[in-house]
Amino acid sequence: MEMRSNSDGKLVHWQVFDRGSDGRKIMRDRCLPKRKLIYHMLPWPYAKAIFDDGRLRLSQVRSWTDPYEKWWCDILFNRSSTLSGVQAYGLCWTTGTHDEPRWRMAAFCRNEPIVRIRCRADVILEAGREMIGKSSGSLFLGSVCYQREKKLRELAKHVTAGSRKEVTRTAAAMLLHKRIAFKFEQEVRLLWLDREPACDAVFVEIEPAATINQVMTSPYATQTEHRTIQAYLDKRGIESKKSALLSTPPQP
Repeated sequence: MEMRSNSDGKLVHWQVFDRGSDGRKIMRDRCLPKRKLIYHMLPWPYAKAIFDDGRLRLSQVRSWTDPYEKWWCDILFNRSSTLSGVQAYGLCWTTGTHDEPRWRMAAFCRNEPIVRIRCRADVILEAGREMIGKSSGSLFLGSVCYQREKKLRELAKHVTAGSRKEVTRTAAAMLLHKRIAFKFEQEVRLLWLDREPACDAVFVEIEPAATINQVMTSPYATQTEHRTIQAYLDKRGIESKKSALLSTPPQP
């Protein structure tokens, strides 16, 4: 079966980044370097809420509007599956940096200016220490693996009929698999999994200036919009700049 090239057959090589006193864990996909820069695009009002509230919002994966995500969750978490009863929450990132279409996709049906926040993988994981100290669940960060639909269905049959050991690790690994049509996304996912009653979202508390090392404004934002965002971030000591993707090249 086509998976990641793991000699032991595991879906993802999870590595313990940290663990709580009661066994709760923060797990990192070993394929994702600790110091890797990852990016998340969102409308400025939502980004401003991150800075105002000091927390990242991980939404219920089943609530995502993408029909393919819903299809995958329906396969993985149905009542007959060993993953049934697991609640999954996530926040999507990317390792892509200079692709102009990303800005337009992030702005689809949006009127607010789009920004891109930049973090380092290990810093995000360190921020999760407080979360595992007071919540019953585990935090995962990993790179998405892209497969053909036939392989995904085969993989789901194998996993959902398997052992009930390490269920949250298995569920997190499965949520790092998507159809190959989405390979261009270069996606990284921050996931929280637990067996608590379902809710709309869970939050990772952060110190924004220590966790987010840059905010970039969309090349399609106006200069007025960018200056407003920049003034807000300057007061908080966070680097801000406007994407130069659409800048006119210098004359020869």
